Amino acid sequence: MKKKRMFIAGDSTACIYPHFGDDNRFPRTGWGQVLDRFLPEYTIVDLALSGRSSKSFKTEENFRYLCNSIEPGDYLIIQFGHNDAKENDPTRYTSPNGEYQESLMEFVRLARRCGAAPILATSISQNRPSDPSLEVYVDAVRRLAYTEAVPLIDMYRATNNYINKAGSYASAQLFMNLEKHDKRFMNDLRYSGSEFYDKYTIDNTHLNINGALFIAEFAADMIHSILER
Repeated sequence: MKKKRMFIAGDSTACIYPHFGDDNRFPRTGWGQVLDRFLPEYTIVDLALSGRSSKSFKTEENFRYLCNSIEPGDYLIIQFGHNDAKENDPTRYTSPNGEYQESLMEFVRLARRCGAAPILATSISQNRPSDPSLEVYVDAVRRLAYTEAVPLIDMYRATNNYINKAGSYASAQLFMNLEKHDKRFMNDLRYSGSEFYDKYTIDNTHLNINGALFIAEFAADMIHSILER
């Protein structure tokens, strides 16, 4: 029996990073890249792209692929926000109350028009107790999901609650905060060929593979809750 497909349209926190070859970026990993481990009953089609907003994603080949491929019975997870907030970049910026919501609705309408089911997702939290500049976009997604009757997975609430409860040391372990030759990854064959092998990195936005797996499980639990209603 053919598995149902679950498409992901989003940004760098969800996208696929190469873990082998010349462009090896292990352990950086998007949560969408490992979602199939927790939703084996679905085929995950992760089209998320690093650096894209809900606006700029629609200029990409991945969006054209989505438009040409999505079919009745499919699902579409829509998660943008981090790059929509970049006011100094008119190619990506969308105002949170108006343009951003309308931009997200283009994805919702695409899914519905094709007989697929849209699922809105708030952005994951950066590794900080709160992020007012991002939270206005998070709140905009929540309002849109309510007013347009679109199922919502509140990734921001799940990740930010964890960050605040776990403390700064534990939460930092989810993100791309790396020592040179980081001991956590030395036994993984993918790490020795990575661009990050010899780098000391402080990055509290992007996930390492452990963080991606941790947050993908959050996402899968919320998705299961939606689909079981």
